Order: sequence, then C-alpha cells, then structure tokens
Amino acid sequence: MSVSCNTFAQSTMQISDDEKRIITLAPHLTELVFLLNEDSHLVAVSDYSDYPVAASQLPSVASYTGLDFSAIIKARPTHILAWEGGNKPQDIAKLLSLGFNVLSQRTTTLNDISRNITELGNFLDASIASVVSRQFDRHLKQLKSTYHSRKPQSVFYYSWAMPLMSIGSGAWGNEVLKICQLTHIFADVPIEYPQVALARVLRAQPDYIINVSKEPIDTVQAFWTPHQSVLNAPLIQLNPDLIHRYTPRILPEIARLCAATVP
Repeated sequence: MSVSCNTFAQSTMQISDDEKRIITLAPHLTELVFLLNEDSHLVAVSDYSDYPVAASQLPSVASYTGLDFSAIIKARPTHILAWEGGNKPQDIAKLLSLGFNVLSQRTTTLNDISRNITELGNFLDASIASVVSRQFDRHLKQLKSTYHSRKPQSVFYYSWAMPLMSIGSGAWGNEVLKICQLTHIFADVPIEYPQVALARVLRAQPDYIINVSKEPIDTVQAFWTPHQSVLNAPLIQLNPDLIHRYTPRILPEIARLCAATVP
C-alpha cells in the first residue's frame, strides 16, 4: 500500500475535544501540536521530541528504527501525525491498515510549512492554525524580500566531519541557503546527503563554511585550523534543531545566517 503526501485515513470521523488523543511521530510534529495549543491531548511522541521542554516528559513510540506498534495500540490514539520522508512508508501504511486516523505530511520547501500547519489545524480542529500559518507566510515573505537582491556567494554546508557529510541536490539545506542567496558547492551532486572529500572542498574555495551540528564550536574550528593556509573562509554554526525541523522557529535561524554572510 503506497502512502501519498498529506494522507487522511479516516478524515470524516467526528471526535469530541474531550476524546481527542494525539500521537506524533517526529519532533517537528510534536512542536507544531504545542504551537497549536493541542498539547493537552498528546499521549505519545517520537524520540528527540524535546521542544518545548514539556514534550520530553511524554512517552516515545517512534525512533529511527521504526514504530512501537504495541505501544501505539495501547495508547488508543484518535489522531496520529506522521512524517513522510522520516517515518518508514511501510510503518505509515500499517497504521492505515490498522484503521488509525493518520495525517502523513511531507515538507520539501519552506512554503510547505505554512500549508502543513493549515492542514494540521484542519485535522486536529485547531482554530489557531490559520493565524499561525499566515504569520509564518508573512515573516517568510519579509525575509525573502530583505535578501532577494543580495550578491550570490558560495558555501560549504555540512553536518559531520568524520566522515565529511554534506548536502547535494534536493536536500533541505538548499531551501535555507537560497533565502540568503547562498549557493552550495555540491548543489549539483545527485545524492541528497553525500560523503565528500576534504580536498574537493579546499579546491572549491567557498566563501563560507556552514556547520550544522551541536558539536562544541572549538571542536568544529579545530577540524579546519590545519587547513587555514589553503582555505580561510569564515565558519558559521547553525542549530540543527532549528534548521532541520519544519516549524516557524526556522525563520530566525535563517535570518541569523543571512546576517552572518553579508558580502
């Protein structure tokens, strides 16, 4: 059974507010449930659902290895929010086959975030969703307007140094970079998250190095220090919990990136 983008399983079912029991299968979905003031109905979440802090107190029924179907069934959810592209397609398909009320969402562009918020509001009957969605659209439009005429610059964007893991065509990071008129040196690589050779980075001579990780900045800087005679590009570190989660908190982090890469 295939699962398409933004799939409702039993969208016509009527559930009162008192009966609502929500499970989220990705950290950004957990965050959005809190943002829409529906957190009092959350009964389980996924691993790494740590924002806001209260989310970390809820039981986890999903990890990178898959879903805990036994725990999900015991939780008796009325609504399940899945991440198409993060959760396994076969796991989402199984939830649907079991008769659960599932909304599966995929996010490939920044514009998808507001659309997903609106659909999530419809799914959960959260009236505040339209306000949150419009506010996100307004802030995104302002950010694009501020930087659309900036001179393009090149960057090297990576998450891990050993091995050196970067992004290629189709990766989410490109959505972030283009707002600031930044071009990735491996943007034409067909693999979304390729392992790359340090020598290729040094030869490309990017204007900036962008690290997206929670490593201590001293550790990140130490990796590049031996190569400063060849490449002395400024180093910028971004928070992966902001850049790689599809919520409105991404916009201030993008603004910080744009401000740090002034030509």
